[in-house]
Amino acid sequence: HNVLNVLAACAIAGVAGCPPDAMRAAIRDFRGVAHRLEVVRVLDGVTYINDSIATAPERVVAALHSFDEPLILLLGGKDKDLPWDEVMALALTKARHIIAFGKPGAKAVAEIVERHAADMGAPDTVTRAEDLTAALAQARTLAQTGDVVLLSPGGTSFDAYPDFAARGEDFRHIVNEL
Repeated sequence: HNVLNVLAACAIAGVAGCPPDAMRAAIRDFRGVAHRLEVVRVLDGVTYINDSIATAPERVVAALHSFDEPLILLLGGKDKDLPWDEVMALALTKARHIIAFGKPGAKAVAEIVERHAADMGAPDTVTRAEDLTAALAQARTLAQTGDVVLLSPGGTSFDAYPDFAARGEDFRHIVNEL
């Protein structure tokens, strides 16, 4: 979905009279925005992506469409009472493995993910982790060269963090300590 954002920005810049060379330079030099499909690290051929801003299932769908590589998807947090059918159907086709993390209880994304995977006949595709640290430890064990480990949680961070940025910073810190 970042390609669509670039195309929209270029269309607006072109109408405003911005020369194509300036647009090319801006695109080439742009490093992205924190917590929005942010490449944190490549370790042993595995790319770790922070998309902590994805606090709703439709944001996870957009993130999943951004990758052709094999994925290990980290889902977790608190649900906003949004539908999960579409994201789970796509996740079960695009992700090699899903790690559902977070505290149990009402509105826990991890429990919703496990239930949907079981209902869709793929319970073995999902494992649970107590928290983000444990989820990343599992991901590190499961990941193979060429994989992408994608934090695109689908739920709010309020089960464990004050906001999505704090969760994203924790992800970045944990990944850099691997």
